[in-house]
Amino acid sequence: MQFDELICCPSCRGELGVDACSDCGRQFCRNDRQFRFVSVSSETVDAVFQKETQNRTSLGGWLFSLGKLVLSSEFQPRNHLKAFLKDAHGVIVELGSGSRRLRPDVLNIDLFPSANVDIVADIAETPLKDGCADFVILDSVIEHVPDPVAVTREARRILKPGGQLLVNCPFMLPYHGYPGHYQNFTRDGLLYLLRDFSQQSVRPTLGPMTAWVNMTAETFAVMVAGERGFFYLAAKAAILVPIFWLKYLDALFVRAERSHRVAGMLCALATK
Repeated sequence: MQFDELICCPSCRGELGVDACSDCGRQFCRNDRQFRFVSVSSETVDAVFQKETQNRTSLGGWLFSLGKLVLSSEFQPRNHLKAFLKDAHGVIVELGSGSRRLRPDVLNIDLFPSANVDIVADIAETPLKDGCADFVILDSVIEHVPDPVAVTREARRILKPGGQLLVNCPFMLPYHGYPGHYQNFTRDGLLYLLRDFSQQSVRPTLGPMTAWVNMTAETFAVMVAGERGFFYLAAKAAILVPIFWLKYLDALFVRAERSHRVAGMLCALATK
């Protein structure tokens, strides 16, 4: 799907020329169908580990990917993102998409280039025109940006009136720096962050038992074996074997209103 008509200069919202903004002169490049407005290297320990996991380019990354199929510490009784996409049509934008593509008709914007990224840009300075999107997705990304206010402001700006935003983010989950991890959010924090939208609601995505299993496994692995590497993975697997099944209790607990107080992740839906 072509999105060229939606793209503008991230600095001044001006029209783009061949390789620069026609108004302010900001330069960009285009490689095949991918626009690039920034060039950022990501070499933190967690970021490198994530790349190795996604691409299975190291023993640790390969073992982690395989292990998640057997000893996953996460259980999601209700997939709010899937339900959101079921009713989504028109222009759908994922900010901070990473290397995945949710659907062929979703426009992917991320800070780091990959095959599935359409626009390489800072999502706090999104190169899209005002009011061009029907749906915007921020899935597991606002904890990784230094300025979540700027990012949600951008999401609201590019949405059409009546457009909808989905935000998935952690509350009671441990540090995971891809490339950095700046904050987690409570229900109150999300409602305040999205206060300029006409409607907002927040519900758990990952429940309290998933949160407990994650924190217990991460605490044990980090204290015993360090932050990353083979021994970290081995320690995490060892502690998950007797406790990973407890996450399935969230099928009961996540339905309770009070579960937001200790939920692993929360999902916010907002309407412009």
